[in-house]
Amino acid sequence: MTTSNTLDVLEVVLLVACASSFLATLVLHFTARQLLHGQKRARSRPLATSTPLAPISVLKPLCGLDEDLYENLLSIVQQDYPAFEVIFGVTDPSDPALRVVRRLLHEHPEVAMRVVVRPARASAANPKIANLLNMLRVASHEHLLISDSNVRATPDYLRQLASAMDEPGVALVSNVIIGESEASLGASLENLHLNTFVAAGVCMADVFGRPVVIGKSMLMRRSELTALGGLASMRDVLAEDYVLGQRYASTGQRVTLCAVPVTTHNRKLSLRRFLQRHLRWAQLRRWVALDAYACEPLLYPTPWLVAPALYSARFLPLTAGLLALRLVNDAYLARTVSGRWPPLSALACLPLKDALLLLVWVIALFRRTVEWRGNRLRIGAGTRVSRTGRGSSLRPGTAIAAR
Repeated sequence: MTTSNTLDVLEVVLLVACASSFLATLVLHFTARQLLHGQKRARSRPLATSTPLAPISVLKPLCGLDEDLYENLLSIVQQDYPAFEVIFGVTDPSDPALRVVRRLLHEHPEVAMRVVVRPARASAANPKIANLLNMLRVASHEHLLISDSNVRATPDYLRQLASAMDEPGVALVSNVIIGESEASLGASLENLHLNTFVAAGVCMADVFGRPVVIGKSMLMRRSELTALGGLASMRDVLAEDYVLGQRYASTGQRVTLCAVPVTTHNRKLSLRRFLQRHLRWAQLRRWVALDAYACEPLLYPTPWLVAPALYSARFLPLTAGLLALRLVNDAYLARTVSGRWPPLSALACLPLKDALLLLVWVIALFRRTVEWRGNRLRIGAGTRVSRTGRGSSLRPGTAIAAR
Protein backbone atom coordinates (compact mmCIF):
# COMPACT_ATOMS: atom_id res chain seq x y z
CA MET A 1 0.00 0.00 0.00
CA THR A 2 1.36 3.43 -0.92
CA THR A 3 1.74 6.32 1.47
CA SER A 4 -1.03 8.27 -0.28
CA ASN A 5 -3.43 5.33 0.04
CA THR A 6 -2.62 5.04 3.73
CA LEU A 7 -3.36 8.73 4.20
CA ASP A 8 -6.61 8.43 2.29
CA VAL A 9 -7.69 5.55 4.51
CA LEU A 10 -6.80 7.53 7.61
CA GLU A 11 -8.84 10.48 6.35
CA VAL A 12 -11.85 8.21 5.94
CA VAL A 13 -11.42 6.79 9.43
CA LEU A 14 -11.18 10.25 10.97
CA LEU A 15 -14.20 11.54 9.06
CA VAL A 16 -16.29 8.48 10.02
CA ALA A 17 -15.35 8.93 13.68
CA CYS A 18 -16.17 12.65 13.42
CA ALA A 19 -19.57 12.04 11.82
CA SER A 20 -20.43 9.18 14.19
CA SER A 21 -19.68 11.26 17.26
CA PHE A 22 -21.63 14.26 15.99
CA LEU A 23 -24.68 12.23 14.94
CA ALA A 24 -24.70 10.16 18.15
CA THR A 25 -24.70 13.35 20.21
CA LEU A 26 -27.50 14.86 18.10
CA VAL A 27 -29.69 11.76 18.47
CA LEU A 28 -29.04 11.54 22.22
CA HIS A 29 -29.86 15.20 22.79
CA PHE A 30 -32.93 15.14 20.53
CA THR A 31 -34.35 12.14 22.40
CA ALA A 32 -33.73 13.83 25.75
CA ARG A 33 -35.37 17.08 24.64
CA GLN A 34 -38.49 15.26 23.42
CA LEU A 35 -38.89 13.47 26.74
CA LEU A 36 -38.24 16.61 28.78
CA HIS A 37 -40.67 18.70 26.73
CA GLY A 38 -43.32 16.04 27.37
CA GLN A 39 -42.58 16.12 31.09
CA LYS A 40 -42.88 19.90 31.20
CA ARG A 41 -46.28 19.70 29.52
CA ALA A 42 -47.34 17.08 32.07
CA ARG A 43 -46.13 19.23 34.95
CA SER A 44 -48.14 22.21 33.69
CA ARG A 45 -51.38 20.22 34.00
CA PRO A 46 -53.18 20.16 37.38
CA LEU A 47 -52.30 17.10 39.46
CA ALA A 48 -55.00 14.49 39.90
CA THR A 49 -56.65 14.68 43.33
CA SER A 50 -59.00 11.68 43.12
CA THR A 51 -56.97 9.71 45.69
CA PRO A 52 -55.45 10.99 48.94
CA LEU A 53 -51.74 11.73 48.81
CA ALA A 54 -49.81 9.00 50.62
CA PRO A 55 -47.67 10.05 53.60
CA ILE A 56 -43.95 10.01 52.79
CA SER A 57 -40.89 9.37 54.94
CA VAL A 58 -38.03 11.45 53.54
CA LEU A 59 -34.63 9.93 54.37
CA LYS A 60 -31.80 12.48 54.34
CA PRO A 61 -28.37 10.84 54.84
CA LEU A 62 -25.81 13.45 55.92
CA CYS A 63 -22.03 13.51 56.02
CA GLY A 64 -20.25 16.83 56.37
CA LEU A 65 -21.26 20.23 55.05
CA ASP A 66 -22.38 20.28 51.44
CA GLU A 67 -22.55 23.64 49.72
CA ASP A 68 -25.68 25.51 50.86
CA LEU A 69 -26.70 22.60 53.07
CA TYR A 70 -29.19 24.71 55.06
CA GLU A 71 -30.99 25.86 51.89
CA ASN A 72 -31.03 22.31 50.51
CA LEU A 73 -32.59 20.84 53.66
CA LEU A 74 -34.97 23.77 54.03
CA SER A 75 -36.38 23.06 50.57
CA ILE A 76 -37.57 19.68 51.88
CA VAL A 77 -38.87 21.01 55.19
CA GLN A 78 -41.00 23.60 53.33
CA GLN A 79 -42.71 21.16 50.96
CA ASP A 80 -46.32 21.85 49.98
CA TYR A 81 -47.51 18.37 50.99
CA PRO A 82 -50.12 17.28 53.54
CA ALA A 83 -48.28 14.48 55.38
CA PHE A 84 -44.57 13.81 55.46
CA GLU A 85 -41.72 13.35 57.89
CA VAL A 86 -38.03 14.12 57.43
CA ILE A 87 -35.45 11.81 58.98
CA PHE A 88 -31.85 13.04 59.10
CA GLY A 89 -29.10 10.51 59.66
CA VAL A 90 -25.44 10.81 60.60
CA THR A 91 -23.00 8.16 61.75
CA ASP A 92 -20.66 10.50 63.64
CA PRO A 93 -21.96 12.54 66.63
CA SER A 94 -19.42 15.28 65.81
CA ASP A 95 -20.61 15.67 62.22
CA PRO A 96 -20.92 19.42 61.47
CA ALA A 97 -24.16 18.80 59.54
CA LEU A 98 -25.89 18.35 62.91
CA ARG A 99 -25.60 22.09 63.57
CA VAL A 100 -27.68 22.76 60.46
CA VAL A 101 -30.25 20.14 61.45
CA ARG A 102 -30.62 21.60 64.96
CA ARG A 103 -31.29 25.00 63.40
CA LEU A 104 -34.08 23.54 61.26
CA LEU A 105 -35.59 21.74 64.26
CA HIS A 106 -35.67 25.02 66.16
CA GLU A 107 -37.09 27.09 63.28
CA HIS A 108 -39.74 24.61 62.09
CA PRO A 109 -41.28 22.75 65.03
CA GLU A 110 -44.46 22.29 62.95
CA VAL A 111 -42.72 19.76 60.69
CA ALA A 112 -42.24 16.15 61.77
CA MET A 113 -38.44 15.75 61.87
CA ARG A 114 -36.22 13.19 63.54
CA VAL A 115 -32.46 12.82 63.81
CA VAL A 116 -30.72 9.46 63.92
CA VAL A 117 -27.15 9.52 65.23
CA ARG A 118 -25.83 5.98 65.17
CA PRO A 119 -22.53 4.41 64.07
CA ALA A 120 -22.59 2.74 60.68
CA ARG A 121 -23.10 -0.98 60.64
CA ALA A 122 -19.75 -2.72 60.30
CA SER A 123 -21.36 -5.25 57.96
CA ALA A 124 -22.16 -2.60 55.34
CA ALA A 125 -19.28 -1.58 53.06
CA ASN A 126 -21.39 1.13 51.38
CA PRO A 127 -21.39 3.99 53.93
CA LYS A 128 -24.55 5.59 52.52
CA ILE A 129 -26.50 2.33 52.83
CA ALA A 130 -25.17 1.88 56.37
CA ASN A 131 -26.58 5.28 57.26
CA LEU A 132 -29.90 4.63 55.51
CA LEU A 133 -30.37 1.31 57.31
CA ASN A 134 -30.13 3.14 60.64
CA MET A 135 -32.69 5.71 59.47
CA LEU A 136 -35.06 3.13 58.03
CA ARG A 137 -35.63 1.69 61.50
CA VAL A 138 -37.51 4.81 62.60
CA ALA A 139 -39.31 5.65 59.32
CA SER A 140 -43.08 5.61 59.85
CA HIS A 141 -44.55 5.46 56.35
CA GLU A 142 -44.92 3.01 53.48
CA HIS A 143 -43.63 5.52 50.92
CA LEU A 144 -39.89 6.08 51.30
CA LEU A 145 -38.00 8.88 49.61
CA ILE A 146 -34.21 8.79 49.61
CA SER A 147 -33.10 12.36 49.02
CA ASP A 148 -29.42 13.31 49.11
CA SER A 149 -28.17 16.25 51.13
CA ASN A 150 -26.84 18.21 48.14
CA VAL A 151 -30.12 18.46 46.21
CA ARG A 152 -32.62 21.32 46.37
CA ALA A 153 -36.28 20.80 45.53
CA THR A 154 -39.14 22.96 44.33
CA PRO A 155 -42.17 23.27 46.68
CA ASP A 156 -44.20 20.80 44.57
CA TYR A 157 -41.45 18.15 44.58
CA LEU A 158 -43.26 15.65 46.85
CA ARG A 159 -46.59 16.19 45.08
CA GLN A 160 -45.04 15.50 41.70
CA LEU A 161 -43.27 12.39 42.98
CA ALA A 162 -46.45 11.05 44.59
CA SER A 163 -48.42 11.72 41.40
CA ALA A 164 -45.88 9.81 39.33
CA MET A 165 -45.95 6.93 41.82
CA ASP A 166 -49.74 6.66 41.42
CA GLU A 167 -49.43 5.85 37.72
CA PRO A 168 -50.25 2.20 36.88
CA GLY A 169 -47.41 -0.22 37.52
CA VAL A 170 -44.94 2.37 38.81
CA ALA A 171 -42.82 1.16 41.73
CA LEU A 172 -39.84 3.53 41.70
CA VAL A 173 -39.66 7.21 40.75
CA SER A 174 -36.46 9.16 40.26
CA ASN A 175 -35.58 12.57 38.86
CA VAL A 176 -33.35 14.27 36.36
CA ILE A 177 -30.59 16.09 38.24
CA ILE A 178 -29.63 19.58 37.11
CA GLY A 179 -26.75 21.85 38.13
CA GLU A 180 -26.85 25.59 38.83
CA SER A 181 -24.91 28.52 40.31
CA GLU A 182 -21.42 28.00 38.91
CA ALA A 183 -18.73 30.31 40.29
CA SER A 184 -15.60 28.24 39.64
CA LEU A 185 -14.11 26.21 36.82
CA GLY A 186 -15.01 22.94 38.48
CA ALA A 187 -18.59 24.09 39.05
CA SER A 188 -18.94 25.26 35.44
CA LEU A 189 -17.77 21.87 34.18
CA GLU A 190 -20.00 20.03 36.64
CA ASN A 191 -23.18 21.93 35.82
CA LEU A 192 -22.57 21.75 32.08
CA HIS A 193 -21.98 18.00 32.30
CA LEU A 194 -25.06 17.38 34.46
CA ASN A 195 -27.28 19.47 32.16
CA THR A 196 -26.07 17.78 28.97
CA PHE A 197 -24.34 14.38 29.10
CA VAL A 198 -25.85 13.09 32.36
CA ALA A 199 -29.40 14.36 31.77
CA ALA A 200 -29.40 13.11 28.19
CA GLY A 201 -28.11 9.69 29.20
CA VAL A 202 -30.76 9.25 31.89
CA CYS A 203 -33.52 10.34 29.50
CA MET A 204 -32.32 8.08 26.69
CA ALA A 205 -32.23 5.10 29.07
CA ASP A 206 -35.77 5.88 30.22
CA VAL A 207 -37.04 6.03 26.63
CA PHE A 208 -35.53 2.63 25.79
CA GLY A 209 -36.73 0.92 28.96
CA ARG A 210 -33.30 0.49 30.53
CA PRO A 211 -33.66 2.76 33.57
CA VAL A 212 -30.65 4.58 34.95
CA VAL A 213 -31.66 5.65 38.43
CA ILE A 214 -29.62 8.36 40.15
CA GLY A 215 -29.83 7.85 43.90
CA LYS A 216 -29.98 11.54 44.73
CA SER A 217 -33.78 11.21 44.57
CA MET A 218 -35.66 7.89 44.70
CA LEU A 219 -39.25 7.29 45.85
CA MET A 220 -40.25 3.68 46.60
CA ARG A 221 -42.78 1.69 48.60
CA ARG A 222 -41.35 -0.10 51.61
CA SER A 223 -43.23 -3.36 50.91
CA GLU A 224 -42.00 -3.61 47.32
CA LEU A 225 -38.47 -2.72 48.33
CA THR A 226 -38.54 -5.44 50.99
CA ALA A 227 -39.78 -7.98 48.44
CA LEU A 228 -36.68 -7.24 46.34
CA GLY A 229 -34.33 -7.84 49.26
CA GLY A 230 -34.48 -4.41 50.90
CA LEU A 231 -31.70 -1.91 51.34
CA ALA A 232 -29.73 -4.48 53.33
CA SER A 233 -29.15 -6.42 50.11
CA MET A 234 -27.37 -3.31 48.77
CA ARG A 235 -24.98 -2.98 51.73
CA ASP A 236 -21.91 -3.98 49.70
CA VAL A 237 -22.96 -2.39 46.39
CA LEU A 238 -21.79 1.13 45.58
CA ALA A 239 -24.14 1.71 42.60
CA GLU A 240 -27.16 0.76 44.71
CA ASP A 241 -29.37 3.20 42.81
CA TYR A 242 -28.71 1.63 39.41
CA VAL A 243 -28.92 -1.93 40.77
CA LEU A 244 -32.24 -1.19 42.48
CA GLY A 245 -33.63 0.25 39.27
CA GLN A 246 -32.62 -2.87 37.37
CA ARG A 247 -34.16 -5.13 40.00
CA TYR A 248 -37.48 -3.34 39.81
CA ALA A 249 -37.44 -3.42 36.00
CA SER A 250 -36.54 -7.13 35.93
CA THR A 251 -39.72 -7.96 37.88
CA GLY A 252 -41.90 -6.05 35.42
CA GLN A 253 -42.43 -3.06 37.69
CA ARG A 254 -42.13 0.38 36.14
CA VAL A 255 -39.28 2.71 36.92
CA THR A 256 -40.08 6.23 35.76
CA LEU A 257 -38.79 9.78 35.75
CA CYS A 258 -40.70 12.47 37.61
CA ALA A 259 -41.74 15.61 35.74
CA VAL A 260 -39.89 17.88 38.18
CA PRO A 261 -36.07 17.95 38.26
CA VAL A 262 -34.03 18.41 41.40
CA THR A 263 -31.16 20.86 41.55
CA THR A 264 -27.63 20.69 42.85
CA HIS A 265 -25.91 24.01 43.52
CA ASN A 266 -22.22 23.71 42.75
CA ARG A 267 -20.96 27.25 43.10
CA LYS A 268 -17.49 26.52 44.48
CA LEU A 269 -16.82 22.97 43.33
CA SER A 270 -13.10 22.59 42.66
CA LEU A 271 -11.67 21.04 39.51
CA ARG A 272 -10.19 18.28 41.67
CA ARG A 273 -13.60 17.44 43.16
CA PHE A 274 -15.17 17.46 39.72
CA LEU A 275 -12.61 14.95 38.43
CA GLN A 276 -12.88 12.77 41.54
CA ARG A 277 -16.66 12.63 41.31
CA HIS A 278 -16.74 11.67 37.64
CA LEU A 279 -13.91 9.20 37.97
CA ARG A 280 -16.05 7.48 40.60
CA TRP A 281 -19.17 7.64 38.43
CA ALA A 282 -17.23 6.37 35.40
CA GLN A 283 -16.04 3.35 37.34
CA LEU A 284 -19.59 2.60 38.44
CA ARG A 285 -20.86 2.78 34.85
CA ARG A 286 -18.07 0.52 33.64
CA TRP A 287 -18.93 -2.15 36.18
CA VAL A 288 -22.71 -2.11 35.67
CA ALA A 289 -23.07 -1.47 31.92
CA LEU A 290 -19.86 -2.19 30.02
CA ASP A 291 -21.62 -2.18 26.63
CA ALA A 292 -22.92 1.35 27.11
CA TYR A 293 -19.65 2.44 28.69
CA ALA A 294 -17.72 1.29 25.61
CA CYS A 295 -19.75 3.73 23.48
CA GLU A 296 -19.24 6.74 25.74
CA PRO A 297 -16.14 8.19 24.04
CA LEU A 298 -18.28 9.08 21.02
CA LEU A 299 -20.36 11.30 23.31
CA TYR A 300 -17.37 13.53 24.09
CA PRO A 301 -17.34 15.01 20.57
CA THR A 302 -14.63 17.70 20.62
CA PRO A 303 -11.60 15.42 20.05
CA TRP A 304 -13.39 13.61 17.20
CA LEU A 305 -14.57 16.84 15.58
CA VAL A 306 -11.11 18.39 15.76
CA ALA A 307 -9.17 15.32 14.59
CA PRO A 308 -9.75 15.77 10.81
CA ALA A 309 -8.59 19.41 10.94
CA LEU A 310 -5.48 18.41 12.87
CA TYR A 311 -4.70 15.91 10.17
CA SER A 312 -5.35 18.24 7.24
CA ALA A 313 -6.06 21.97 7.15
CA ARG A 314 -8.62 21.49 4.38
CA PHE A 315 -11.01 20.12 7.01
CA LEU A 316 -10.88 23.32 9.08
CA PRO A 317 -14.22 24.70 7.76
CA LEU A 318 -15.93 21.38 8.47
CA THR A 319 -14.52 21.24 12.01
CA ALA A 320 -15.43 24.86 12.73
CA GLY A 321 -18.99 24.36 11.51
CA LEU A 322 -19.55 21.17 13.48
CA LEU A 323 -18.08 22.67 16.64
CA ALA A 324 -20.42 25.64 16.34
CA LEU A 325 -23.43 23.37 15.82
CA ARG A 326 -22.35 21.22 18.74
CA LEU A 327 -22.12 24.28 21.00
CA VAL A 328 -25.64 25.40 20.02
CA ASN A 329 -26.94 21.84 20.50
CA ASP A 330 -25.50 21.58 24.01
CA ALA A 331 -26.71 25.06 24.95
CA TYR A 332 -30.24 24.24 23.81
CA LEU A 333 -30.31 20.97 25.76
CA ALA A 334 -28.97 22.69 28.88
CA ARG A 335 -31.74 25.28 28.59
CA THR A 336 -34.37 22.55 28.16
CA VAL A 337 -33.06 20.71 31.22
CA SER A 338 -32.48 23.63 33.58
CA GLY A 339 -34.73 26.37 32.21
CA ARG A 340 -31.83 28.76 31.58
CA TRP A 341 -29.20 29.28 28.95
CA PRO A 342 -25.73 28.32 30.18
CA PRO A 343 -23.34 31.28 30.48
CA LEU A 344 -20.90 31.76 27.63
CA SER A 345 -18.03 31.21 30.06
CA ALA A 346 -19.38 27.71 30.75
CA LEU A 347 -19.94 26.91 27.07
CA ALA A 348 -16.34 27.92 26.39
CA CYS A 349 -15.34 25.05 28.69
CA LEU A 350 -16.94 22.40 26.45
CA PRO A 351 -13.68 21.37 24.73
CA LEU A 352 -11.91 21.15 28.09
CA LYS A 353 -14.77 19.12 29.56
CA ASP A 354 -14.69 16.65 26.69
CA ALA A 355 -10.92 16.24 26.88
CA LEU A 356 -10.89 15.77 30.66
CA LEU A 357 -13.77 13.31 30.71
CA LEU A 358 -12.29 11.29 27.86
CA LEU A 359 -9.15 11.01 29.98
CA VAL A 360 -11.29 10.04 32.99
CA TRP A 361 -12.96 7.38 30.83
CA VAL A 362 -9.56 5.83 30.07
CA ILE A 363 -8.35 5.95 33.69
CA ALA A 364 -11.59 4.32 34.89
CA LEU A 365 -10.83 1.29 32.72
CA PHE A 366 -7.88 0.45 34.96
CA ARG A 367 -8.63 1.98 38.36
CA ARG A 368 -10.03 -0.26 41.09
CA THR A 369 -10.55 2.09 44.05
CA VAL A 370 -12.87 5.02 44.68
CA GLU A 371 -12.79 7.69 47.36
CA TRP A 372 -16.11 8.95 48.63
CA ARG A 373 -16.80 11.20 51.62
CA GLY A 374 -13.61 10.20 53.40
CA ASN A 375 -13.94 6.48 52.63
CA ARG A 376 -11.57 4.64 50.34
CA LEU A 377 -13.29 1.65 48.77
CA ARG A 378 -12.12 -1.11 46.45
CA ILE A 379 -14.65 -1.77 43.70
CA GLY A 380 -15.33 -4.96 41.77
CA ALA A 381 -17.91 -6.68 39.57
CA GLY A 382 -21.44 -5.33 40.00
CA THR A 383 -19.86 -2.40 41.93
CA ARG A 384 -19.46 -4.59 45.00
CA VAL A 385 -17.06 -2.85 47.32
CA SER A 386 -14.85 -3.49 50.33
CA ARG A 387 -13.28 -0.91 52.58
CA THR A 388 -9.55 -0.35 52.16
CA GLY A 389 -9.27 2.39 54.82
CA ARG A 390 -10.02 6.04 55.34
CA GLY A 391 -9.40 8.63 52.69
CA SER A 392 -9.20 12.35 53.31
CA SER A 393 -10.32 13.11 56.86
CA LEU A 394 -13.58 14.91 57.65
CA ARG A 395 -12.82 18.26 59.25
CA PRO A 396 -15.64 20.18 60.93
CA GLY A 397 -16.90 22.98 58.73
CA THR A 398 -15.47 21.65 55.49
CA ALA A 399 -17.55 20.85 52.43
CA ILE A 400 -17.58 17.24 51.29
CA ALA A 401 -18.43 16.40 47.70
CA ALA A 402 -21.63 14.38 47.40
CA ARG A 403 -22.15 11.53 45.05
